[in-house]
Amino acid sequence: MWIIDYLLDRSSATLLVFGTFVFLSRIVHFSVPVRIGIGFAALVVMELTPISDRTAFEWLVSTVERPSAPGLLLLIVLTVSALTGARPERNSEYRFGTAALIVAGAVLYPGATGFLNYDTYVLGYSGYTLAAAVGLLLAYALYRRYFFVVAALDIAIIGYLLSAGRSLNLWDYLIDPVGWFAAIGAWLGIITEALLRRSRSIAHPKASL
Repeated sequence: MWIIDYLLDRSSATLLVFGTFVFLSRIVHFSVPVRIGIGFAALVVMELTPISDRTAFEWLVSTVERPSAPGLLLLIVLTVSALTGARPERNSEYRFGTAALIVAGAVLYPGATGFLNYDTYVLGYSGYTLAAAVGLLLAYALYRRYFFVVAALDIAIIGYLLSAGRSLNLWDYLIDPVGWFAAIGAWLGIITEALLRRSRSIAHPKASL
């Protein structure tokens, strides 16, 4: 079990470093094997770079901490996209899943960080409000056959019921700050892509027919 904990604790940091450098290497049109090498080299450099009494990588691990199941899935999708050049923003399940994460973060984080008088984080400890919302979300995802969303929610729920993580709060299994910011970034990309397509269709109306 400690091996799983060790890997999960470092999964967000690993994907952030690897995915970022893979994406940057794709901008200059390196091949896929070269991108993979650059990503792993970045991880090695982070592990060898000291910050105070630990490495830069371990510092990042302690900063971003363990991901939620949906957050981890999103980071994996974004990393694969950066590596292969796939366009997940054209997939309706991807748009739905990232939008759900954004809404969840908008509900959770303002109250949890003191910007509201009511701390929405307490909803994850007891009561039926958050559980009912997750149930509705799961039912809709099943109806639309968004199986990756269903899998992420199921893993989050099972992890919570089994107390597989260090938290007793359901929120921590459903969303994490890194996943939330990644979802926001994903939707910035979705909006940018839509605006670019619109501008191209206006500039070249015949080409869009």
